Amino acid sequence: MVIKNLSILNYKNIAQADLAFSDKINCFIGANGMGKTNVLDAVYYLSFCKSHTNPIDAQVVRHGEEMFMLQGRYLTDAGEAETISCGTKVGRRKTFKRNGKDYRRLTEHIGFAPLVMISPADTSLITGGSEERRRFVDTVISQYDANYLDALVRYGRALAQRNNLLKAENEPDPDMMDIYEEEMSAAGTYIYKERVEFAKRLTPVFQAMYSRIAQAEEEVRLTYASHCERGPLLDQLRQARPKERVVGFTLHGVHKDDLIMELGGFPIRKEGSQGQCKTYLVALKLAQFALLKETGRRQTPLLLLDDVFDKLDSHRVEQIVRLAAGNEFGQIFLTDTNREHLDRILQQAACDFKLFAVENGTINDETV
Repeated sequence: MVIKNLSILNYKNIAQADLAFSDKINCFIGANGMGKTNVLDAVYYLSFCKSHTNPIDAQVVRHGEEMFMLQGRYLTDAGEAETISCGTKVGRRKTFKRNGKDYRRLTEHIGFAPLVMISPADTSLITGGSEERRRFVDTVISQYDANYLDALVRYGRALAQRNNLLKAENEPDPDMMDIYEEEMSAAGTYIYKERVEFAKRLTPVFQAMYSRIAQAEEEVRLTYASHCERGPLLDQLRQARPKERVVGFTLHGVHKDDLIMELGGFPIRKEGSQGQCKTYLVALKLAQFALLKETGRRQTPLLLLDDVFDKLDSHRVEQIVRLAAGNEFGQIFLTDTNREHLDRILQQAACDFKLFAVENGTINDETV
């Protein structure tokens, strides 16, 4: 899938823009804080119904304005034209439309325009808590499995209701606890099985991507860890009731799962250099791309690279460029602050591209 045109109105610091893109590489050059990332974020929003950096819609509206609008014109891998539009006014619910028709639920849109974004924020996958890594796993699976997204919603709702009972002053109604635990067990078991399968499929692709970028003998590994490995989730929930009543929240379940990231048999957050950590993350996201391409609607995802070459040596940058510009990947959006850096990248890529200059939210096509 490619996005042919993007219209932006009052999104973050971008007052108005109408952009036509290359089907291959689209580069955005400018100083920090000028709005390069905001363009990529608008593309991200059209795929996920939310901003990559700010979950509160009212806060992505340009300062001094009351609404924002986005519209993207897409072309599927089968050559079908699609239009996605969205917008919101401060204080009102957002609208999301495909070819002029409103979605009944926003979850119906997830996975229609698959997308992978690599950004500086990805460091939280290594340095952050397990919730960051679960969010990564959930974001990938939800793009190709609508049932998984539904299970996440059901599990989260039952978990919140069970926690409310656990921290209530009065002793919880055991029948109500049974209902919420059965819902958590049913949804959680499905989530667990899909996460296990995801990790099994992703790991070899990730390891191959890492080797291609690093060009070095470095052992990397992903291991999925879950309470469900201990036995049926329903049994664990019921056995833990007395202890969880004391602490006031649920200690067992797939909301505690983790994706263990290792380099050379040790946690990469402790052992990895800046370059190795960056290579690890890029390889992980490119593996995500490969997996999405072969699942779900089987559409080639969009690939967004935000300041991805920072902290990487020239050799690893060259390997990433060769990978991204190859036939394995489709349309790419990337940002950089260094024009000479981008020129070298485009020269190496030797494929169709467009170059945009971004300054104070104004975007100009500077393709020669």
